[in-house]
Amino acid sequence: MTTAVRVLGSFGAAVDGTPVDLGGPRQRSVLARLVVAQGRMVPADRLVEDLWGEAAPPRAAAGLQSFVSHLRRALEPGRPPRTPARVLLTEPPGYALRLPADGVDAWAFDALIDEAAALLEAGDPARARRRAQDALGRWRGPAYAEFAGLPWAAAEAARLEERRRLAVERRAEATLRLGAAPEAVPDLEAHTAANPLREEGWRLLALALYRAGRQGDALAALRRARAALTEELGVDPGPALRRLESDILAQAPSLDPAVGAPADAPRPVLRLAAAPPESAAPVTRGTAFVGRESELARLEEAARAAAAGRRGVVIVGGDAGMGKTALVERFARTLGDRGWTRAWGRAPETGGAPAAWPWAELLHELTAAVPPEPALAARLGPLLDDAAAGPSGASGADAGTGRFRLHLAVGDYLDEVAGHAPLLLVLDDLHWADEETLALLTRLAERLRDRPVLLVTTFRQTEVPERLAAALALLARHEPDRIDLGGLSVPEVAALVRDTCDARLGDAELSAIAERTAGNPFFTRETARLLEAEGLPAATRRVPAGVGDVLRRRIARLPEPAQAVLRDAAVIGRDAPLGVLTDLTGDEDAVLDAVEAGLASGLVTEPAPGRMRFAHALVRDTLYTGISRARRVRGHGRVAAALERHSPDEVAAIAHHYLESGTDSGKAVRYARLAAEAAEARFAHAAAADLWVRAVETLRARGPEATRDRLEAEVSAIRASALAGDVVAARRRRQAAIADARALGDVRLLARVIVAFDGPTLWTAREYGTLDQAVVDATAEALDRLPEGEPELRVRLLTTMALEMEGQQRDVGVTASGEAVALARELGDPELIAVALNGRYINSYRTADGLAARRAIATELLALAGEHDLATYLVLAHLQLQQNAISALDLPAASRQLAEGARLADQYGLPLLAQIATWYTGLQQAFTARPEAAERAYEEVGGAIGRASIWFDERGMLFLAAFCVRLVQGRAGEMAEEAGWLHRRWPGIEPIADVHALALAAAGRTAEARAAVAGTGPVRLDYFFDLSMAIRALRAIALGDRDLAERAYAALLPYEQHVTGGGTAVATIGPVAHVLGDLALFLERPAHVTAAHYREAARVARRLGADHWVEKADDALRCLGSPAA
Repeated sequence: MTTAVRVLGSFGAAVDGTPVDLGGPRQRSVLARLVVAQGRMVPADRLVEDLWGEAAPPRAAAGLQSFVSHLRRALEPGRPPRTPARVLLTEPPGYALRLPADGVDAWAFDALIDEAAALLEAGDPARARRRAQDALGRWRGPAYAEFAGLPWAAAEAARLEERRRLAVERRAEATLRLGAAPEAVPDLEAHTAANPLREEGWRLLALALYRAGRQGDALAALRRARAALTEELGVDPGPALRRLESDILAQAPSLDPAVGAPADAPRPVLRLAAAPPESAAPVTRGTAFVGRESELARLEEAARAAAAGRRGVVIVGGDAGMGKTALVERFARTLGDRGWTRAWGRAPETGGAPAAWPWAELLHELTAAVPPEPALAARLGPLLDDAAAGPSGASGADAGTGRFRLHLAVGDYLDEVAGHAPLLLVLDDLHWADEETLALLTRLAERLRDRPVLLVTTFRQTEVPERLAAALALLARHEPDRIDLGGLSVPEVAALVRDTCDARLGDAELSAIAERTAGNPFFTRETARLLEAEGLPAATRRVPAGVGDVLRRRIARLPEPAQAVLRDAAVIGRDAPLGVLTDLTGDEDAVLDAVEAGLASGLVTEPAPGRMRFAHALVRDTLYTGISRARRVRGHGRVAAALERHSPDEVAAIAHHYLESGTDSGKAVRYARLAAEAAEARFAHAAAADLWVRAVETLRARGPEATRDRLEAEVSAIRASALAGDVVAARRRRQAAIADARALGDVRLLARVIVAFDGPTLWTAREYGTLDQAVVDATAEALDRLPEGEPELRVRLLTTMALEMEGQQRDVGVTASGEAVALARELGDPELIAVALNGRYINSYRTADGLAARRAIATELLALAGEHDLATYLVLAHLQLQQNAISALDLPAASRQLAEGARLADQYGLPLLAQIATWYTGLQQAFTARPEAAERAYEEVGGAIGRASIWFDERGMLFLAAFCVRLVQGRAGEMAEEAGWLHRRWPGIEPIADVHALALAAAGRTAEARAAVAGTGPVRLDYFFDLSMAIRALRAIALGDRDLAERAYAALLPYEQHVTGGGTAVATIGPVAHVLGDLALFLERPAHVTAAHYREAARVARRLGADHWVEKADDALRCLGSPAA
């Protein structure tokens, strides 16, 4: 049994690879505190102090013992009763964690850094770099982040962060010693930017730049270091930096990298039996597939299962050059020989590909072999015809429906193809895939799960952006076969080397290659080719440190004209049309000669007549990064013009190159617009938003004369960002654009800017409790000046006013929403009616009797959206009805509405509404008295919403939810400090002030509590009203404020039959009636009045199935001398 504990990034533990439940926060803290001790015993008294501080309860020792017992069961699930523990040991007078060094990621991290230092000291930079890299590979985020507020964790986290910085510097030092200075520069640039006061980082960066032939940049780096030290600390650089600056100015020989070994150095490990002739013959070897027998067997098993309609997803991961593509290609050939239909899509590593390109590529290949029926071909149109892709025309309301239909069409077609023969679909290089590619992948994995279809994907495990991580998490539902490729064994490396070159190498030399390449097949082949090409003297003078170094040396062996052509090709991308290359060079013979030289060297391939492709993305990357920025910019401009002449329909590629070049802003904007519209036709809103934003910035650079055109593009950028789920960016862009639109004086353009952000939402689409006066004023101006004949714009403006003014004390939002609904009904446009109803719904919380009105609005919206395929509003209506069901105390109905809403949100790809729906998970745990589970659920949801950029600051919502859980437990005082931070962050939001005061009062800090709520305003009349007013009521009781208690009693009385927070579906502190009972008791109302409130609280709690609240009400009744309810 293997136990592993993670503290770098998210905290957790696993036994034999299976995550274990570590319990609640304090129990988890016990394990984390023992990890900090690094195997040493921690006295029990110290643990109690670290867990509870000065507020340790009398039974803290018993609680600690219970935590240890639970942790032992989790970490050693198979240990028989009464047998000694092996992981979490009792060592009087405390406890210790006993795991091997690699059993805790932080321990292994420390050991690897120390080993790297020792190897550097011993003169072995190659192994030192690998150790430092291995250490950094274990760093998955800040250490002990879950316990950041605890002193013992903060100190250890700071130590580990310092060790991480040291690892970066040791890796860079090793890279420099290996003579690979250019490879060290990017990491060191990032390192010094993040740590500008670390002189060692600046020293290494300057040295790396100098050795990379960038003397001016090296001196500039030292000037930046001096400025940082002077401005921040008021000191000059230390002796090492001053000496380095002098040496660079003098071009001291001591700064040059070692290019050879001294006369008395050990003999090179790599020895060739004989050097090849100076002019080597074209490469005809190096095509054999070596090793991977077990991986091929697993793929074969997956194919058998898929053919039978079971588990049709395989995920192949590995580092760059590890042979992921080669493995799948070998497997695909085998299936092809057995009659399978095969199709392949590759995510491009460079910009300029249309959205969802891998699927378009795959479908083009399939439809050429199996043409779809005309009706189905039309449905597939956005993915099959880039030239015809124009604006989708989908509004914010029906974009989800259009996207779903396109995904459905792809699924229908692939289902049809699979009916003829089993189908293999390969998506290569998912680490570069755009969001729409990944969305379609996860949708089809579900759609085709019972069909004879095998989906095989590949990705680099070291390059996993958040969008890919989210997609992999969704694919995990289908229990995919996960194949992680490691290095080849020494015998397999030997076979690969012998297949690649004719040099006769002994076992020692082959073992050395395996060690230096870590069995990476691409690195191994390139090393073997270099050894064969350079011969014994050159190849043994300096052993290559990395694959980039190998490729640079191999490229340098090509004729200079061929290198120039390949550099042009690298600017184009991984694939390059020979016609475009000829256009760029003006010499067809030179292009053909270069391709032949590349083919002979194994650096390029010919995937089709008239095209070349770099043999690996690393080849293209090496060439591209070797081009100066000035030449790259010019090269992109030349490529854009050539593509425009040869392939004018490739608008995404042309846009990419014009935008990168900055040479022709008019064409850059034109093609960016065309490419964005093509992306929108594929419902790839994130890709469209990126293109619109780049168009906006290009127009901004033109100055004031381009303001109108810039705002037109901004309207599209705002809308695309909102549809992509990036609400924060969309609202900020609108806010900035409104000022420019008002200054321009075009009221229609102003109105279009305002309503560009009009996506439906269940909650406030801005920072809670704030009023964006600039948006309100601009909307009022637009409504006042908008001419007749623009009724649609007027409805949308009125709804914007309604959404902006919801919750305010004035009735502006209510009035605007009523006008919007009436006008929309006159126009008879279903989508406009839905827009207006959304504004009406969110303004219906002003009184306790609004529940019936909200139910009527939601019911109408559900019917309207269902009839007219308004997907977003269909989901919204289900979530509105869920809120209504909770307020009506009908939890089974709430769960049904949530399930249907969540299903549709997932089906239509609506991240904002899908994430909002998941808050109910925590509320359900709160209803059933599972506080720790509720807090964990809230943390997961808050983190997901923050990652999705759909909220302005999810921390406030997450805090409120957690506060309610702890308030019910009598633990509000624990939240005083965080409440204070939030109060300072949002001083004008009344509910936060009330929460802060209540937490301070619970902590015995009454004077501070009173100061915290001095001058607070009224509670907002929104979906949080009953919860916020209940918290204010408890604050009044805690601080003895009778006047406030009277007002709170009057305000809450109409809500007596409700549960607090029901309208939010997020958080609660129990029945409103119980708070009314507490207020009545505090205000010395007659006993029968107080008792009636508590009996109503018990009734509400029973309807909710919340037995703990029933018991609480009964306890209150007994204290009054009344019988239990």
